[in-house]
Parts: sequence; structure tokens; C-alpha cells
Amino acid sequence: MILTKIVPQTIRGQKRYLVAGLLVFFIAGLTAGRAGADPTRPDRRQWFREAKFGLFIHWGVYSQIGREEWARELLQIPLPEYQKIALNFNPVNYDPEEWVRLAKEAGVKYIVITSKHHDGFCIYDSAFSEFDSLKAKIQKDLLGMLVEACRRENMPIGFYYSIMDWNHPDYLPRRSWEKDRPVKGADFKRYVSFMKSQLQELVLKYQPAILWFDGEWEHKNEDYDAVGIGQMLRQLKPDIIINDRLFNRAPGLGDFGTPENYVPASGWRNEDGSLRLWEVCLTMNFNGWGYNHYETEFRNAPQLIRQLIEIAGKGGNLLLNIGPRPDGKIQSEFVERLRQIGAWLKVNGEAIYGCQPSVFERLPFFGRCTVKENRLYIHIMGWPVEKKIVLPGLKNKVQKVYLLATGEKLSYSRREKDLTIKLPEEPLDRVATVVVVEVEGTPQAEPYKLAPGADGILELPVYLAEIRSQMGQRAYLDYFYRTTMLTNWQNVNDYPEWEFELPRAGRYELLASYAYQWGGKSSFLVEIDDKTILRGQSEPSPSIYFPATHSLGELELGAGKHVLRFKITSIANNNALKLEKVILKPAAAASP
Repeated sequence: MILTKIVPQTIRGQKRYLVAGLLVFFIAGLTAGRAGADPTRPDRRQWFREAKFGLFIHWGVYSQIGREEWARELLQIPLPEYQKIALNFNPVNYDPEEWVRLAKEAGVKYIVITSKHHDGFCIYDSAFSEFDSLKAKIQKDLLGMLVEACRRENMPIGFYYSIMDWNHPDYLPRRSWEKDRPVKGADFKRYVSFMKSQLQELVLKYQPAILWFDGEWEHKNEDYDAVGIGQMLRQLKPDIIINDRLFNRAPGLGDFGTPENYVPASGWRNEDGSLRLWEVCLTMNFNGWGYNHYETEFRNAPQLIRQLIEIAGKGGNLLLNIGPRPDGKIQSEFVERLRQIGAWLKVNGEAIYGCQPSVFERLPFFGRCTVKENRLYIHIMGWPVEKKIVLPGLKNKVQKVYLLATGEKLSYSRREKDLTIKLPEEPLDRVATVVVVEVEGTPQAEPYKLAPGADGILELPVYLAEIRSQMGQRAYLDYFYRTTMLTNWQNVNDYPEWEFELPRAGRYELLASYAYQWGGKSSFLVEIDDKTILRGQSEPSPSIYFPATHSLGELELGAGKHVLRFKITSIANNNALKLEKVILKPAAAASP
């Protein structure tokens, strides 16, 4: 097999480099015998597909600054000054066993940690860089310590590795503000050689389960030989899993897709529309991935649990991020949320781990579905006032229905292909109570179409919408006593979208039901079939928890399929309206 020649890149001692280089090639020779294994064998990614829940850890020199992982760029810290900060990195309270214990308590099935972020600092002993934790005050192989702790607990571990490197003299381009770092003499090809050597080192020394690349956007795949690196890594470790960012997210090259801080409306798809393996990387906080001393906003545990359920129901994994403190301790906000997630999973994990996507395109209530073998797991997130739910278009014969947490059997009835399940008076868990429906054969359901009722009125509640976003999704669904609303709507790039079908053309009154109370009006617009139909401003409602219905105007719509989007264009006081539903009402039946 062919491996990149290892060339010293820094001055740490020629003898050490020679020994390190010989060691890598020696280990490579030992692994060459298994390099002929088929890296596409069916079970290679199966453990990852079934895991569903991973822990992402961003930790390094930037943690000392306390302004998240892009601190050097954001604060424009000169390289010599940043290197001095790196020398003082001294996480005296770092306890990798404690980290792994917390991960297991949270129900996490794998860990991914930043071996090297954009700043170029390595949290391990690298033979190819002076800029690592062995040269810092701590003088320890921090990555190696976590690897050993994970192996003792049978916890798979993967490494984040940044293609971008703000420290290496050969990495180009420089930051735009770095006037004191000339590009003369820099050779990006030499940097690529360095990167390949480090990647060989990481794989052969630590045997990670995953290599999670990032920082690829400043170059094309050909610039850094992305395909060649992928082939090299799979020769070294045939069962390694590699994300799509090594390949600039080109379809079909990486093992899994990586939507960041948002949940794709219909999962992560190949060009032919088929579902591919994917993983949402998501922060608990809203301002960065590394430790931010000034952070005040955190996603709450119920929201995180519901996002895990939604992701699993769409066939993906959740990689939930934490940014430990510079001393190595994990801050209480992260610990509390992880433990709450773990407590829910301890009871309901059967409905997450190893599950397949929902057979329902959507459910007519605030809930999600996951599937395993002949079982449908219905995650009810808003307890219906009528104390029942309907599963539309279920084709299979039902064997039994029961609560996952207690085994209590529930009564049900069929009307054609719709299954109605009677629920207890109160939910077992207000975050998500899981009902199990066991059926004969593989679960199947007919497509659920949004269409007007017998009275011609079409209601589009937010729980039947797909929540679209462009990174940094903040809006989410929540249940407020009697209804579900889209809340925490702070990002104009988040919006609900409905696809529906009208049996005939006609004139409709457009109404919106939402709650809003605080001073200052938020502006919004409604799009139908990619055309802006109207613009408006939110009107006050009696309470932020009880929506009121507002008429927005009238419009003509033709028969057939349509797509409606409700978008926020400006937000008052950092909080838009809480949307419950949009209504299309035949104008002849509209109230005067």
C-alpha cells in the first residue's frame, strides 16, 4: 500500500522525528494485511446507525480565553501572543474517567472530541508539531488519556480534525487581518503532506472509530487530495467512519452527512431522494462550540430530548456538543441537561437506540414516531385535551398497544386504516410519553395528505409543518396547556412550511393564530408557491400562552398542490410571535 512519506515539519529534535517516522511505517506494515478488507461491507457503519446519540466535545487553548473556539479569529489575536496562551494551557481538573461516566449516564453511545481545531493546537502528543499539549504547561497527552478511559468503558471515540490550520506556516490563506505573517515561502502542498502525516499518526496511534473533519471550505477537494486522504485512512483502518466534510460535503463520498445546528426537514437525502446516513451536530448553548464564559442562553433539556426524538424519527443521529472549562471541568448547565436526557433515555431508550425512521410522513398531533422490527414507538409531546390520538393510514393489523414505561395496555379502535388510541388522563412524562403499537409484519402507512375538511376549511397547525432553517435553528415546538406553538422564534431563517392539496379553485380568507404580548411588533410575510402573498405585523394577544386568531386578507388559489411558508422578517425584543396555526377558510364562509 502507498503511504505519504513522513517529513519533519518543526524543530523538536531530528532523532525523535526519525523514530516517529519509522514507527508509523512499521505499524502501517502490520496493518497492511487487513487493508484489503472491503470498507463498504454492510455492517461497517451499523453500530453508528444504531447508536443515535453521541457527545461532541470542543476543548483546547481557546477554552482559556472563554470566547468560544473561534476566539483567535474573532479577537484577532496575533500568532505569537496566541502561542504564549497555548503554553499556559493547564487543565489541572481534567478527569477523562469522569467525562466518560457522565457520557454513559447521559445515554451517549459514542464520543467525538477536537484533536485539532482551526487554531492548529493538538491536544495530543504529535510528532509533527510543536504546538501540542506536551509543550503546554499540562505536559500530558490529553487525547490519549480520554481514549484509554473510553476503551475501559467500551465507549467508541472519534476525532474532530480541522483541515484549516491558523498556526502552520504553510497553511494558506492567512487570516485577512494577519498583516505580520507574510505568505512568501508558504507552500500549501507541504501543509497537505503535514496533514496526512498527522492523520496517519492519529489513526495508527489511537485507532479512532470516527474521523470528523471540518474547516474544508477554503479549498476544493483536489487542493488537499481529499479522495486520496479518504483512501489512505481506510487502508489504515478499514472500518473507520469518515464524515462528508473531508470531501466538501460532496454527495456519496463521505460515510454520513453533517447538518449543523438544525434538523433537516425530511432527513438527509441523496441526489436520488433516498435517505442517507446523517448526524446533526448541535450545541446546547447558542454562542459557539467551545467554552464561552459569557454564555447566558442554553437549550433546555425537554427541547434537547424532543430534538433527539425528531432526529431519530427522521433516521439520523444527534451529536450533542459541550465545551468544557479550561481547567477540564464540565460546567453545571451541561451536566444538568445531560443527566436529564439520560434519565429520560433510561426509561425510553428502547424507542431511540437501533430504531428506524417513522413510517408516517407526519402525525396529526404534536408527536413523533420511531420504528423497530414490528413495533411503532409513538412519542407524544403534547397531551391531547380529548385524551386520544389518531395514527392515520396504518396498514398493519394491530396486536397490542401499551405504554413503554409501565407496560399498561391501552384500548384502541380502527376506522378503516386510521387507528385511534385512548390515552390516560395524564401523561407519564410531559416531555414525551411513549406509546408502543405492536403490529403484524413490517409497519407500513399510507401517505398523510393535508386537505380541507368537509366544511372546506383547511387548518395548518405548526405540528404538521416542516420547520426549515439555515444553520442556527432556534425555533422549536412546545406545548402550552391546550395547544402546541412554534416558540423561541429568534432567527429570521427559521420558518414553518406546509404542503397541502386543494380539491378545487376558490377564494380564501387567510388567518393566523398566534400569541404575542411584549412591546414592539414583529413583521412577517406569507409565501405560497414561492410567491409572497402578503406582508403584515403581529398584533397583541391576551397572553403569550393563549393564541388569538387574526385575519390577514383574502387570496385566490387554484386546485392542486401548494406550499405555504410563514416567515418572520423582523423581530421585536428578540422574540417573535408564537405561531399556533395558519387557516385557509373559503371566503363565502368567512365571518363578516
